[in-house]
Amino acid sequence: DADSGIGAASSCSCARASTVGLSAALGVAAFASPPLMLALPRSGAFAAWPLGECGVACEGQLLGLAFRLLALLVAAWCLFFRRARASLPRVLAFRAFLLCLLFAVIAVFWAFYALRIVRQRERDYDTVVQFAVALADALLFLHYLGVVLLEIRHLQCRFSVKVLRSPDGEARLYTLGETSVQRAAVHVLQRYCVDFSAFNPHLHSMLTMSGGGGSGARNTRRYKFYELDRASSAASGHSRGQSRAEGGPSSAAERFQYPPAIYFTSSATPRQFECDFERRLRKRRARLVSAADEAFAHIGRTAQHRSDQSAGAAISRQMEASEAAQAVFPTLLRPLQRYLRVTRQQPRYSMDAVLQHLAACIRHGLGPRAFIERYLGQGRVVEDPRSGTAGQAWTLASDSPASRSLEDGANFCLRRGAVSLLCTVRRVPFFGLGEELLEPAAGRRFVLDIGANAMV
Repeated sequence: DADSGIGAASSCSCARASTVGLSAALGVAAFASPPLMLALPRSGAFAAWPLGECGVACEGQLLGLAFRLLALLVAAWCLFFRRARASLPRVLAFRAFLLCLLFAVIAVFWAFYALRIVRQRERDYDTVVQFAVALADALLFLHYLGVVLLEIRHLQCRFSVKVLRSPDGEARLYTLGETSVQRAAVHVLQRYCVDFSAFNPHLHSMLTMSGGGGSGARNTRRYKFYELDRASSAASGHSRGQSRAEGGPSSAAERFQYPPAIYFTSSATPRQFECDFERRLRKRRARLVSAADEAFAHIGRTAQHRSDQSAGAAISRQMEASEAAQAVFPTLLRPLQRYLRVTRQQPRYSMDAVLQHLAACIRHGLGPRAFIERYLGQGRVVEDPRSGTAGQAWTLASDSPASRSLEDGANFCLRRGAVSLLCTVRRVPFFGLGEELLEPAAGRRFVLDIGANAMV
């Protein structure tokens, strides 16, 4: 499996490199074709080719051609020469169509140039200039077509995509335009990193296992037995009201010996654990907030004392922030560690990262609540240090090919480790609006008929 994954990754990288190289080669050929067509007749490469002079109209066309090529260069750089947002498993259909069309335009113009201008030794240089201008216009129109197909076409709202994350069940709803499955997956992943909260597998496993959702040895402690017969317990001198949580009675005789025993299942255990967890979380959070307030108050008093003693001293703010962070960090360390231990966030934050964040908050004059905001919640996916900003490898599982357009009722799944994103596509319905004209205010008259027995 590892060898196949490495082979698939290397083949994908080779395909991406070849696609980028082909696109760059076609772009250079398209941009260099008009100047090359103008330079060939005057280069001396073809003997016995008399050319006429370039008049005022010809020079105006040359100036217009220069501005066309400049606009084409800037537009192509803005549209195509951008950093790729993702590495897709298949080639984009519209991008491949535009590349084929660009190759066809270049080939047709060069073939016509070779047959009608080079072969017949066209003497009028204005004709050559007009031919180069026509090629530049064709390239500009092709760029406009690329803008429509690659950018504008996806802006219209056509589909709604519900993204459901497993195993915690968090869901969001997004809108998409006419696009392919793989581009929809890229859009979903971009929104997922910003909108979804970071998934903490340690906290999730603790809540599920300790809350009664575990397996194995935890399922053996399923029943609790309580003895309510006080008379028999007083006579025997044993406390039979305590809970036997290690399973059931040791034998059938013991079960028959205490008939008043009442047996309760542990269905209330998850709720009890949730209440206990929330209680401990509130306690740890209150202690963390109190410690942060005390530490920042101490920093404020120290800064005020230093400013009163040496108002004109030139001291680096960064060094002051680092020293202050090192000074107050021991008072914050224990409450922060306990809170991170309760919320299972210890693997996310190292001591150096906490110190850097504390120094940054002190340097910019932030308060204690701004410092602890990062640790009070799980944060977004993009804020998780473990998510990695260099790149994330996701697997797209879909019934239809990744290059096919979205359809109503389509489903695809994105997987990465223990996290799965199930995406359900629904088409936005067509709305038919009818018109109803309201009568003018002068035409709306009402008649009030009050009878003899009516109450007013």
